[in-house]
Amino acid sequence: MLVQIKQERLHPNALISLRDVPGLSFIRVESDRGVAIGAMTPLRAIETSEEILKRCRAVAEAASWIGSVQVRSRATLGGNLCNAVPSADMAPILIGYGATTILSDGQTDRSIPLEDFFTGPGQTALRDGELMKEVHIPSPPRSSFGTYLKAYRSSMDIAVAGVGLLVIFEPKSEVCRDLRLVLGAVAPTPMRARKSEGTATGQRLDDELIEKVSQMASEEARPISDVRSTASYRRTLVAVLTRKTLLAARSWAEQGGRR
Repeated sequence: MLVQIKQERLHPNALISLRDVPGLSFIRVESDRGVAIGAMTPLRAIETSEEILKRCRAVAEAASWIGSVQVRSRATLGGNLCNAVPSADMAPILIGYGATTILSDGQTDRSIPLEDFFTGPGQTALRDGELMKEVHIPSPPRSSFGTYLKAYRSSMDIAVAGVGLLVIFEPKSEVCRDLRLVLGAVAPTPMRARKSEGTATGQRLDDELIEKVSQMASEEARPISDVRSTASYRRTLVAVLTRKTLLAARSWAEQGGRR
């Protein structure tokens, strides 16, 4: 927001801080709903949370990609998501985990899948008078592996392309029961590569399948060319990042789910 004000893209009459609004900064384990994270929770708290590292490590790892420690100590989960830039690092992995978000106008709460929260670059499903209250991450099965990788131009830069992956394996097996592949910075909003997901579901992640899914994900992406990258290069990055995430998932399964 401050960057947009400096660039004169925003001209607010007033700014209201949410810092001292009670009940918006927390990490709470919910036995039937996984983990709930308040929208004002600093990214640094997410990155270092033992509960998140234990239950959905890839979410903590995604937070660690954002800026510096100083930035993550101030930046919040809600800020990263509500800014709604296609390159937001938290969005792909949270969508992969099937997260939902609670939106509130102070009197009425409503829950929507995070996947449906983003409606366009800088645009969200928030209505006038609403704010993001919290994000809920369902407990993934024990036989699941999640990760997030991004490509960037230099340290602490925003993503040129990002890939979030959650693979749910058949118990004590290397067969994918379910696979969610979410691409960032290569479409107007974070997007699931559904054709790629369907191709991998029910299959073993052998070299041939990994290569096929990686190329399909590249073809599903809808990138643009801008000052940070060409569309063609972004497609290449999607294939490379998807391949790396799938190889990591296969390695995890081959080692019996140990990390």
